Amino acid sequence: ETLAPSEVESEAPPPRDELDDEALRARVRARLALVEEGDYFAVLAIPRSATPYEIKRAYLDLRRSFEPSRVLSPTTADLLEGLRLILEVLDEAYEVLRDPTRRERYRRAIEARPPEE
Repeated sequence: ETLAPSEVESEAPPPRDELDDEALRARVRARLALVEEGDYFAVLAIPRSATPYEIKRAYLDLRRSFEPSRVLSPTTADLLEGLRLILEVLDEAYEVLRDPTRRERYRRAIEARPPEE
């Protein structure tokens, strides 16, 4: 049986999939773990040898993918504070790493840190 165009248009959009919500929760948890680790290169998911273009691209892509207005729904509203923290640290990471002098100073500082146990 085929539906008339008016019947198709009046259908409600499909409900958000619980798997989508769980995938978002997993992404937020994983990025928060990197935020807590405190390595700006890891937060932006870039190598320490990243170019300015790669740094900016990673920052913009991640900022977009964790923007609350783009990803939150009523069933994931509890993630708002985590998303805000992620965005705050993404902004900090970008501010430090986009400047070659600050990036080099930062890279030397984290390489000099003793490994955590």
